Amino acid sequence: MKDIRIKIGERTIPLQFTMREFIQIEEAIGNLGEVKNLILKGKERVRNIVTVIRITGNGGLKAAGEEPDLTEEWLLDNMDPHLIMGYQIAVLACLSKDSESEAAKEESEGKERDLVLEEINEKKDPVNSHTGG
Repeated sequence: MKDIRIKIGERTIPLQFTMREFIQIEEAIGNLGEVKNLILKGKERVRNIVTVIRITGNGGLKAAGEEPDLTEEWLLDNMDPHLIMGYQIAVLACLSKDSESEAAKEESEGKERDLVLEEINEKKDPVNSHTGG
């Protein structure tokens, strides 16, 4: 995962999601199938976002040959609470990019994606599904 980066404080942090990060996330937060909801909703969502950024950020830093020195304390001191939605989107993109099907990857390779719009539309779907549109 070399193309998703997040800016926190004065640092640009690459996010990486491999089996190593997968295991750490499941041990720290829970089943990966539930992590998306745990990042978007609930009282612990912000702490979960910080945890996933720490794990995927340290993985990305290590892969880039940098010191994997992110701590939750540093992240809490440097993350901007006004950017929480952006952090959520970056984390979800990192976690879901590798799990896309090959067909979906091929289809989306030729077009740009608006991750914010996709997230908004995804939240709308359950509300509008009974109206048929």
